[in-house]
Amino acid sequence: MRLLEKLEDQSPLVLDGGLATTLEQAGCNLNSSLWSSEVLKNNPVKIKEAHQAFTDAGADILLTSTYQASYQTFSDIGLKDIEIEQLFTTAVGQIMESTASTQVIVGSLGPYGAYLSDGSEYTGDYELSYEDYFKFHRARIDALITRGIHDFVFETVPKFEEVKAIVEYIVPYYKNQTFWLSVTVDDFGNLSDGTNFEDLCEYIKKHKEEIPIFGINCSSVVGVNQAIDKGLTSLPQTIALYPNGGAQYNAETKQWESKGDSHLIIEQVSKWLKQGVKIIGGCCQTTPEDIKNIHVKINA
Repeated sequence: MRLLEKLEDQSPLVLDGGLATTLEQAGCNLNSSLWSSEVLKNNPVKIKEAHQAFTDAGADILLTSTYQASYQTFSDIGLKDIEIEQLFTTAVGQIMESTASTQVIVGSLGPYGAYLSDGSEYTGDYELSYEDYFKFHRARIDALITRGIHDFVFETVPKFEEVKAIVEYIVPYYKNQTFWLSVTVDDFGNLSDGTNFEDLCEYIKKHKEEIPIFGINCSSVVGVNQAIDKGLTSLPQTIALYPNGGAQYNAETKQWESKGDSHLIIEQVSKWLKQGVKIIGGCCQTTPEDIKNIHVKINA
């Protein structure tokens, strides 16, 4: 089922949770520049099991295991094109085998900062031309389209220039796909690169046709609520929220340095629904059990 069709048929919707967190709970070592793509490469059955756990928890939308899986990421570690193609085939196969026709599969597209693997998806500390952004993202999008994925989310986007490249340069290239955009914010509710969230909202509201779904992920509940106060839920787009548990991540050690509390997300669900949010799930530090609790709240 396609994403916009599902939203028309049933809303609000439950999104899945932290794939990496779920893999770590299953004993996978993600201390690598590949992050969850390390598991996709070396132990893909664990990816399938994680997807199945979110399906069993009641998720309406599942994201592919391709957040970190850019062509550039894999070529940098010496994989040949044929090997990279096989990894995309595996990623799509594992999620399709773990979902039903009533669920929606959405292709996960991490920002350029995720490829850098230095935490810059939370700072936006990088500079590319629009053409370079397009080249980086296009190969993965095309690979997923050829494997039957037609709904996508650019997620954890920290940088206004990357947002504009996506909206004005990448999305218009594709005619039969749906793109949702999810950004990261700081605890003051501003975009991670420092852009005022009000300025981002002013821009995004003009682009409902290109970006029909917009929201925030992998940010604290505090930051999400600040962004709501700054105009998030007044946008014409469908709003999607999937925060993290609030812990701090060390990009150098690839370790969480504090303990998050995913229950903070659960506690906000009823409030967010009243504010008009239509898609709710979790990001890092959230588990299938958390998604089950969100499912119960949404369907109460």
